[in-house]
Amino acid sequence: MRFNSAKVLLASIAAACVVALCTAPALSASRPGAAEILYVPANSNPPVPAGLKVTCLKGPNVLVPSKTCPVVKYLGNTTWAYSFIDNRVSMALVTYDAQNNVVGNITKDGARYVWNASSSRPDKTVTFSGQSRQAVSATWAELTPAPQIVSVPSNSNPPVPAGLKITCMNNGTSLNPSPTCPVVKYQGITTWAYSFIDNRVSMAIVSYDTKNNVVRNVTMNGARYVWQMSVNPTDMTVTVTGQSNQTVTVPWVDVGP
Repeated sequence: MRFNSAKVLLASIAAACVVALCTAPALSASRPGAAEILYVPANSNPPVPAGLKVTCLKGPNVLVPSKTCPVVKYLGNTTWAYSFIDNRVSMALVTYDAQNNVVGNITKDGARYVWNASSSRPDKTVTFSGQSRQAVSATWAELTPAPQIVSVPSNSNPPVPAGLKITCMNNGTSLNPSPTCPVVKYQGITTWAYSFIDNRVSMAIVSYDTKNNVVRNVTMNGARYVWQMSVNPTDMTVTVTGQSNQTVTVPWVDVGP
């Protein structure tokens, strides 16, 4: 009897462990919108701007070229850390879109000949390590063009999803409709801020591709009846301002591809 009781107890413990494992929340390997480091073949680079060159080393204290280079993948873009042909102690961080068009090119002094890279999610920065363990850093925001806010005719909207409506106002205190609406233009995506037909204090941030297909529909509570949008490059956010100057804020990743 004791033996059978012990078997039952062990079986119960094992079952509990299985349930705990099965119901534990899954940990994501990568968070959406985070800049990631990949190592790619050194000869797979896109066209290099004039005055620059690909120089990737095997380590900080050797001049042996590496077969791979660290690159940054972020919001659909890829950033390479190039060195200069005149061998100055600087790196050019050149960012390309998905079609290999240059969309950003910034110079960072203090290191050359990249061999390693890292990305910090808390600080939203990337660091490129070069010869003699010297390094340069850049914010994620520096590696991608900021979204653009433009005004368009309020009747030029793409198809509006069910339950939503266009309500663009002249300012935060007026209920007079505006002939224009602010929209976000970002990497081929256009984002509108719609209100709800039931007039709840919420906005639907709806993004469209170039063919007016909906690629994202995010509901944000706290404001309605848009009249203004603004971009914050430091926080990498877009703020939508509505009636009574109430606002909702979304990250760039929610208005991009």
